Amino acid sequence: MALEERLKQRLLGGAVLVALIVIFVPMLIEDPVETRTVSDHTIPAKPPIKEQATVRTVPPAKTERSTPSITTPGVEPKRVPASKPVTEATPQSQTKPKPKPESKASTAKSQSSPTAWMIQVASLTNEQNAKKLVASLRKADLPAQMEQVKLDGKQHYRVRVGPEVDHRLAEKMLAKIKKTFKLHPKLMRYPE
Repeated sequence: MALEERLKQRLLGGAVLVALIVIFVPMLIEDPVETRTVSDHTIPAKPPIKEQATVRTVPPAKTERSTPSITTPGVEPKRVPASKPVTEATPQSQTKPKPKPESKASTAKSQSSPTAWMIQVASLTNEQNAKKLVASLRKADLPAQMEQVKLDGKQHYRVRVGPEVDHRLAEKMLAKIKKTFKLHPKLMRYPE
């Protein structure tokens, strides 16, 4: 009888060990269950820290006087004529860094990378038709909106979808509009 109890305990212990191995070994060997998609958006580098400036506000006055003091030691307070309130930033050190001229490549890059994409679906002259189109686009889970614009002296209603930051997602929405609504929408940069 004692032999049968030992045998049962060993078999039960072995079964528990096998169950633990079956549960935990695949977790160690396989890739994690949650996979994330890698975004192709890059975060710009943090700009270099410039000198901190002390901001002071000069209230309007009837006579010339020196400004209230949040001043840098060794710097004379400025006299401001009494006309309008002035807000000025005074650097904490006396040397001012010269702004670096931007290269043509950096200005072209900043102009070529929009902040988002917008799809112009239609430009209609009838407000009711524009509202119906916006409602049907929203039923199709598209972030539609209507904008009033005067063109050549006439009132127009632009129906747009977006803005969307991801260009691929904006193109998918464009294809969905073309297929579902049989329209010819236009993908544009936002803001224009």
